[in-house]
Amino acid sequence: MKGRVADRLTNEGLPLVRVIIKGTKQGVETELDGSFSLPNVPAGTVTLLFSSQDYGEREVVIGGSQRTVEVALENIFAEEMVVVGRASEVARKNLANSVASVNAEEINRAPAQTVDQALQGKVAGANIQSNGGAPGGGLQLRLRGVSTINGSSTPLYVIDGVLVSDVAIASGMFAVTRSVGGSNPNPTQDNQVNRIADINPNDIESIEVLKGASAAAIYGSKAANGVVIINTKRGRSTTPEFAITQRVGMYTPLNQLGTRRFNSVEEVVETFGPDAAQYYVPGRRFDHESALTGRRDLSSETIASVSGVAGNTKYFASALIKNDEGIIANTGYEKQSFRLNLGQKFGDAVDVNVATNLVHSLGQRGLTNNDNASISNYMVLPYSPEFLPLGASSDGIYPQNPFINSRANPLQTAALVKNDEDVWRFIGSGDLTWHLWKTDAHHLRVLANAGVDRFQQENALFFPPELNFEPLDDGMPGSSLFGTSQVLNLNSGLNLVHTYRPTSGGIMATTSGGLQFEERNVDSVYIVSRNMNAGQQNVDSGTAVSLRQNRSLVRDRGYYVQEELLLLDERLTLVGALRGEQSSANGNPNALFLYPKLASAYRIPSFHPAVNEFKVRAAYGETGNLPLYGMKFNGMRATGNISGNPGLVGSGIAGDPNIQPERQREFETGIDALLFGGDMVAEVSIYQRNISDLLLQRALAPSGGFATQIFNGGSLRNRGIEAMLQVTPVRGTVEWTSGATFALNRSRVTNLPVPAFLSGGFGTGLGAFRIEEGATATQIVGNDGVDENGNPIVRKIGDTEPTFRMSFTNNLKYRDFSLSFLFDWQQGSDVINLTRYIYDDAGTSPDYTTGGRARIARSRTHASAYLEDASFLKLREVTLMYNLPRDWVTMVPGVKTARLSLSGRNLLMLTRYSGLDPEVSNFGNQAIARNVDVAPFPPSRSFWTSIDVGF
Repeated sequence: MKGRVADRLTNEGLPLVRVIIKGTKQGVETELDGSFSLPNVPAGTVTLLFSSQDYGEREVVIGGSQRTVEVALENIFAEEMVVVGRASEVARKNLANSVASVNAEEINRAPAQTVDQALQGKVAGANIQSNGGAPGGGLQLRLRGVSTINGSSTPLYVIDGVLVSDVAIASGMFAVTRSVGGSNPNPTQDNQVNRIADINPNDIESIEVLKGASAAAIYGSKAANGVVIINTKRGRSTTPEFAITQRVGMYTPLNQLGTRRFNSVEEVVETFGPDAAQYYVPGRRFDHESALTGRRDLSSETIASVSGVAGNTKYFASALIKNDEGIIANTGYEKQSFRLNLGQKFGDAVDVNVATNLVHSLGQRGLTNNDNASISNYMVLPYSPEFLPLGASSDGIYPQNPFINSRANPLQTAALVKNDEDVWRFIGSGDLTWHLWKTDAHHLRVLANAGVDRFQQENALFFPPELNFEPLDDGMPGSSLFGTSQVLNLNSGLNLVHTYRPTSGGIMATTSGGLQFEERNVDSVYIVSRNMNAGQQNVDSGTAVSLRQNRSLVRDRGYYVQEELLLLDERLTLVGALRGEQSSANGNPNALFLYPKLASAYRIPSFHPAVNEFKVRAAYGETGNLPLYGMKFNGMRATGNISGNPGLVGSGIAGDPNIQPERQREFETGIDALLFGGDMVAEVSIYQRNISDLLLQRALAPSGGFATQIFNGGSLRNRGIEAMLQVTPVRGTVEWTSGATFALNRSRVTNLPVPAFLSGGFGTGLGAFRIEEGATATQIVGNDGVDENGNPIVRKIGDTEPTFRMSFTNNLKYRDFSLSFLFDWQQGSDVINLTRYIYDDAGTSPDYTTGGRARIARSRTHASAYLEDASFLKLREVTLMYNLPRDWVTMVPGVKTARLSLSGRNLLMLTRYSGLDPEVSNFGNQAIARNVDVAPFPPSRSFWTSIDVGF
């Protein structure tokens, strides 16, 4: 019997696949092109078992008269290996937790600027929301609802064993916009980038998302917000494989706000006063918003890679050059990346892997988001009526805007302001596996790993003196800002793993234990220079220079033991683990905090011919969330003035010498099913998370010198449901695979030892977030009428938690053509739309006469006037691909495959929201204060043409 084994997605032949006749030891391995010849096959129907380390197993029944067979292998849920510990993994069919996996094809189906953007709509229970539309990213990934109030809200990212930083560092723009000078002094209003944006999505082989404590407990105090494990590509083929991808595309605005049309001088005078009449010319109209966001320059991306196996060496190398042009002048995102992954076997005893990644990126962010100086683009546009000319004259002079005190002209601001974020980053990891003892029943090995993540972020902002709002903003013409942040993450670990699998079968036991050392170091320096001499950009050219520095250093130590048992012919899975951690961020750096984990799953024997696998599972786990750096210390300012002498002055916030991590306890149960030979895959999970020892602040007696103190107290709860369904209703010449995800989460503050308090927003007059016992953690409160004494009545008016989220994916293939698309649906959630408020206040909202005037009047007593439904349906991705015929392609020497594709991202948005995008956060990556819309960078859609060539 002869045949061929290929990858189902690429149709590439798979070498070294084991092919045996089930029930015997007779078998062969496939050749380099995937072909095989199996002699002496018994007469009649037989079952062939195909197995591969990378592709799992598949059984194929062969009829008595059949002499050839074509087999396609893929990683379906019953075959995929999933990480379940610091140094162990298990087949997905035996997994006792809900762990979402996304493969390379799903990640790179349509071009994405960042990894988290590529994950949108692909993981049940993951709420991935953009903070704004600026090039270069700025997203928040929330798994299973809110897990903290004042602690870190970002998940832990692990890339090839390295615990990497996803910190979002402010640019310092608030020194000019004065966004921290209003009712909310939060410095996160600078439209920051979370640094996972640096990773090249094209280098990724797979992503595993541990969504809750029951799966992530082995990562202890860093896993309260979930863990995202990223595995990059390695060489597999014994012959070198070269690949080149060239993409060309364009970004265009996804949405616009529009503006009011003035039809008479009387309307102009009523809105802006009598002095405005001189600027009005009947019939003259300018589309300032289109002029601001009308850039249509070409974007490009070039990717090259080579991979393979040479003797005992595996290798993968890639290079990326990316240039995304923003829709506003002087905005964009450039990235260059180089990766080299090597794997080496030293005999049968030692395996060594090394992964290195060097990245450089330049993000040009523009001037958007909230400001109290009235200079950012969408803060000024409402005060720029359509009849006012704002374009530059023939000599390049931009007119002043007489309708705003700052005289800012948004077209001039876009043309002249520089806001650049330059990042150099190196991520390196190495791991060594030493096989100490290996017999038929026992396998003992030592695994050592070390990793480094080091990056330097430089923010250079320049506001030249010729800007119309200089020097009106501060009396000094011109401002130059420079910030530099050096971030260093180090981690290392040593693990001992023993696997026991007796030849008699019936049991498989994996025992592992180890220790880890981790260090996180951040050092940020900001320089602000004003009154620039002759318009020079150097910060030493100003007459008023200020400096500030932020530093933090945290060291952690971890220890763990874990036991995994597969019993009853691998039908019963039992997992138990215990992790202990110490951290310098805790009040007592030597205190040991324990995080246990218990999980079990049982694969029920098939009870129907259509049911291939049916598994029930349950798990319990605990994780933590470390105190933020410095919470154990009393805050002091070293620049205080005491009788004319420098001295230390208290900040008014007292630390807690007994501060400890927040504690999260989660119970999860669910079922997984594989039906109709893999044509249907279903997963359902139900969970409850209880978070206690929250990081809070309480009021103190003023006589003690401190107004508030940080402490542990209170608790909140999350309950939710997650589901995934994938079906392949059609196979053959036409193949159709369709999938859907569903998730909902409900939070509740179950205990609060302090009075209810506001946690973000701009006060109850506009809508704010209040933490209150018995209420949801994401509620929005605001003024809702007045009482008999004329005092505002404050009550709940909305909630940022969606009612549910769903996504729908479809992949259709016909011969050499394929079409894929992804819809992302959010139902419910509320947004505080303060951009609309600004337009209404200026009298320039498109519906001012029919709705805006009434909204302004109502907002004096009802904050809900600017609260809107954030429901949406977005076409996240669509891609049409054509594999060029092999006969054509091979006419070019050395070329094996070629593919053309047309792709788009965010092509369609259906929503009743009146703003630019219901996915928005003026305050960046915050645990609570999301969904506040204040003059954001507008969203964009992108169109791409790509060619992929394999050699």
